[in-house]
Amino acid sequence: METPRPSASVVIPFAGSRDELTCLAGDLEGMVIAPGDEVIIADNRRPGSPQLPDAALPAGTRIVRVDRLPSPALARNSGAAAASGEWLVFIDADTRPEPGLLDAYFDPPPGARTAILAGAILDVAVRSTIVSRHDVARQRMSQDMTLRRRQPYAQTANCAVLRSAFDSVSGFDDQARGEDADLCFRLFEAGWELEERPAARVTHRARETLLDWLSQQVRHGRGAGWLNAHYPGQFPGRGWRFLANRLVRLSGEAARSLARGDREQAGFAMLDLIRVWAFELGRIRPDRPRRWR
Repeated sequence: METPRPSASVVIPFAGSRDELTCLAGDLEGMVIAPGDEVIIADNRRPGSPQLPDAALPAGTRIVRVDRLPSPALARNSGAAAASGEWLVFIDADTRPEPGLLDAYFDPPPGARTAILAGAILDVAVRSTIVSRHDVARQRMSQDMTLRRRQPYAQTANCAVLRSAFDSVSGFDDQARGEDADLCFRLFEAGWELEERPAARVTHRARETLLDWLSQQVRHGRGAGWLNAHYPGQFPGRGWRFLANRLVRLSGEAARSLARGDREQAGFAMLDLIRVWAFELGRIRPDRPRRWR
């Protein structure tokens, strides 16, 4: 007789508009929820924001209000605190889970010392812009970017964490930048292991405007800076020689693409260059405490 899979609580931090909640509800509609599973949206909007209606949400989905701090880590912790599943499945509000996401996470069953399951993240362009097409071409959110590092970690845009292990290390650091890597590193230090689940897939909506995309790159750089301060050598700065080399190489690549009439690849090369500099700018920005503006 087949052993039932563990129960799962899907936790999603949310800080968007009512329209974006409607979009999220639609994205969740097709996900298969078995008895014992649940979906928790951790509403991390500004204090005083209008309450979001539960009526439009899929069955098995509820909202938990989180307004103490503008922090995805706090939102995930608050969602986890309200959860009842044996495993916590973290996805982002700008992702769409495939229908069989939860079943795919537990096929095959995780090992006895496994506390982290890394699902797959596929960038998609909902609205075609040079920025969104660039990220789709580069697959910027792919777990390959983080799982192939010397010290791998799973991105919380799509990963599952054993609830008992999560509690044993006190969950996410509410003030952390790069909280997914920080959580994984602490779990590894406690003797837990990671397994990949490439069949557990979500699609991620690529950024569409240059401003949103730049903000994302700077934020990722700040995360790398915070992590390197807490885990020296894990995310070291690139240095001026590296940046100068990228400037020469990518500028040349853009010029060659333009010379052969390929404006798309020229644009991609320039975005690659901007990304490197924006990331490093984020790394050196002061890490101020999170607060509502």
